[in-house]
Amino acid sequence: MKKKKTFMIIILIAFIGVIGVVLANVNNQSVEKISQKNTTNNTNTTSTTNSLNTNSTTNSTFTTTQSIGKVRKSTEKAKVDTSNIVEITDNFFIEQTNDLYINLNDYIGKTIKIEGLIYSYEDSNGDICYAVVRNTPGCCGSDGLAGLDIRYDEDYPEEDTWVEVIGLVGSDTVYGSKIPAIQVSSLTLKEKGTTFVTN
Repeated sequence: MKKKKTFMIIILIAFIGVIGVVLANVNNQSVEKISQKNTTNNTNTTSTTNSLNTNSTTNSTFTTTQSIGKVRKSTEKAKVDTSNIVEITDNFFIEQTNDLYINLNDYIGKTIKIEGLIYSYEDSNGDICYAVVRNTPGCCGSDGLAGLDIRYDEDYPEEDTWVEVIGLVGSDTVYGSKIPAIQVSSLTLKEKGTTFVTN
């Protein structure tokens, strides 16, 4: 009986450890991106970067992106259909953002609305990329992040600024992986909302 109880405790600890690793990998965009389905999209186009940074290229399905002084941006504002918006909600923030990574091709070209904190990180090629994120459980407490990259044609707000972003879902290549990136139509500064989400 004692051996059985010890064995069950070991299995439970291993299970919790695996969950922690999965959450850390899924939610921490600055370290690793969720792997995508290996499907192709006929609308993929390749864009080149601004002459200020000739070492980097990005892929986008809806517009070109460029690195201006090493900051990854969109070349223009998106034109969106405001009558049909996919809204990322507080209650299902992690699930909805993860679904965009996993099923990216299903969302390409759709209008999306997301609120969260501005967050920046450096791509493997040195570009500075921006995202709208929320804090989530991670491997060591509340050190995880969930959210979506954004590509804006203006100056990005300062980090930890709460914003509402509406734009088109497209893709970009970061850390060598194809990820969702919102081409921003509107970016509005707002009062800080729910910074920590669990679903």
